[in-house]
Amino acid sequence: MKRFLSITLCCLVFVQCAPKFHSAEREQEYINADSVLWAEYEIEGERLAELYAEKEDSLYIKAVELETYADRRNKELAIEYSATPSGLRRCFMLRLDIEKDTLQNILSKLPRDLRKSECAKAIKEHIATPQIEVGMQFAPIDVVDADGNKFVWDEHQNKNILLIYGGLGCMGRSGRRELAALREEFAEENLAIVVYYSVSTIEELKEFRNQYSDDYMFISELMPDYSPFKIKYGVQSTPTCFVIDRSGTIVLKTVGFDAEQAKIHIGK
Repeated sequence: MKRFLSITLCCLVFVQCAPKFHSAEREQEYINADSVLWAEYEIEGERLAELYAEKEDSLYIKAVELETYADRRNKELAIEYSATPSGLRRCFMLRLDIEKDTLQNILSKLPRDLRKSECAKAIKEHIATPQIEVGMQFAPIDVVDADGNKFVWDEHQNKNILLIYGGLGCMGRSGRRELAALREEFAEENLAIVVYYSVSTIEELKEFRNQYSDDYMFISELMPDYSPFKIKYGVQSTPTCFVIDRSGTIVLKTVGFDAEQAKIHIGK
């Protein structure tokens, strides 16, 4: 009984100590610190480009060092200011780079208004969900196509599927040419190219189809921020690509589009 009372009292103290609302001042502090980080990143990048203009190898090494520092500092700031709306959103964006134990600790210390936010719920769902990785079975998600019809995954169950999380624009022209060449090399009955976009409306999805190609199938949950697809498939960077074989197994996952690797795994 004493132990029960002790635990109850501890819980009550925690609830009383936890703030009800996030601090607007801390929110602004984070916004300022984040702006400074990326402004300094840009300035340093320009300085390095000028300093090592004729030393390509040295420039590459310095650029990697700068990016590594910026990524580390970005994560540190997000965790430090996780009790603010912007900091918590950044934690969600960086959730794949933050240990789930750390994310759980962040949730436990949130002000009560943020604990009820959609972002906090999405992080909690991420923690509870095993993310799709190579060797795991494909997990169909309820989505619609660019015509507003429910996308039927079973229609493609005997094909290889190249599932791309957005980013056709990020591929550049060369990447899109390689994707088009892949489409030409493999018949539609052997390969389905499915492109997921985080958009809010069918009209936006149609715009992507019109902009790029109707040779691919464009799909979405129409939930841009905290969708089940993003959480289940552990995606944030675009494009993130998955090759799913005829048995429904994930055989390749790449951040960025690697045409040669995709071709090898599709051809097996």
